[in-house]
Amino acid sequence: MLSSHLEIHEIRVFKTVCDTGGFKSAADRLHVTQSAVSQTIASLERKLSTRLIERGKPIALTESGTRLQVYAARVLQEEHSVLADIADIRQGVASTLQIAMSGSVSQLYGNELLEDYCDSNPLTRLKVDVMPSRKIIQGVLADSLELGFGPFQQQMPALLETVPLFQESRKLVISRLHPRLARLLQDPEDTIREIPLMVSHLEDPDVRPAIEKLRNEFGTIWEISNLSQRLNMAAKNIGMCYVDQRVLQANAVCADFVPLQGLAFSHIDLTFGLYFRKRRLLSTGARQFIDICNSFSFDTPQARKPSR
Repeated sequence: MLSSHLEIHEIRVFKTVCDTGGFKSAADRLHVTQSAVSQTIASLERKLSTRLIERGKPIALTESGTRLQVYAARVLQEEHSVLADIADIRQGVASTLQIAMSGSVSQLYGNELLEDYCDSNPLTRLKVDVMPSRKIIQGVLADSLELGFGPFQQQMPALLETVPLFQESRKLVISRLHPRLARLLQDPEDTIREIPLMVSHLEDPDVRPAIEKLRNEFGTIWEISNLSQRLNMAAKNIGMCYVDQRVLQANAVCADFVPLQGLAFSHIDLTFGLYFRKRRLLSTGARQFIDICNSFSFDTPQARKPSR
């Protein structure tokens, strides 16, 4: 087993020779003498007890040299990324915050929260998505998202850390102008099968068997990820949907919606909050966003600026 270790200087000189195709051109790029480059490569070859470069015009890499070239490219790219991130942090730019919000969170609180975040982090890099809560959880678990903000599942995955923020009740609603409303109120169990239910994400019943029970209560279920589109379609008597109580109070499109009462699935009680992978080292931006949310008032349907 080799006891030697590679110095970053040696790696940089070797990579430059590979990139430029020669010792003299590498020396010119590095602003050193050709002799210094030759001595560094010779020293590296002695340390590794193998030839890395076949001298000639042009030069050629040996099998060992080709392997070292791959390693050198990765090491120097990582060095470049680290130095760029440190420079950004020094100038007040945190690493990119990748967060996804559910439709109702985005509609009610997204603008206020992001405004407050950007006020505190004017140079920040921010990537925000709006997607169904199930997909947010999947993204956080897969490490493609740093933070998720939406309703918690009844049993959140053990790999996630949660930050509860507010309670909510999700109502099954229909427009009071829907032509089947009167019959629906008189005979809900049969009539409900005649009206499409619009949801943000259609779960696979093989993955979550409880979904199959809910499916059986409705004749047709449509998957429409955009909340505004679901609300507009419900307002035009196309179908019914589940809507959070705060959205019902805050969104003018919901003015004519009627909650359906008396069914086992008429409403769903939910906890909303943030979540992220356990033991993940959160970025400065993520920690600041969590602090902003913890000091924010979620008590009213219209989001208010946090008191400071």
